[in-house]
Amino acid sequence: MSDVSHDTRDLRRGAEYDDAGVRDAVRTGAGFAAAGLLFLLTAAVWVGTCTGSTADALACGAPQRAALALGAPAILLAGGVWSLARTYRIPRDRTAWWAWLGTGSLLLALMVLSAVVSVPSL
Repeated sequence: MSDVSHDTRDLRRGAEYDDAGVRDAVRTGAGFAAAGLLFLLTAAVWVGTCTGSTADALACGAPQRAALALGAPAILLAGGVWSLARTYRIPRDRTAWWAWLGTGSLLLALMVLSAVVSVPSL
């Protein structure tokens, strides 16, 4: 019978996810995701205040709506491309390449989701 009463500190000590590259990938992904979400929420509030009057023409015109709708997907696209580029710059013998690949894939999926949410406001 095997001993399953290992202390969790013993399990974490030899784990591969304790690498500094994994922390960097998670921080980068969280930063780009937070920036994209903040931009998406700000754009939603901004577009929500557009009433259609002539005074709103400078702040709520077609170019401004397009920039607001495509801003969050652009931020997430930049983060996804950065993370995927980082994946290929790391040698395969290091353990953190998979974290950067996961971060890039997640950011690209969030980019598609934010585009689907924000483009109908055009």
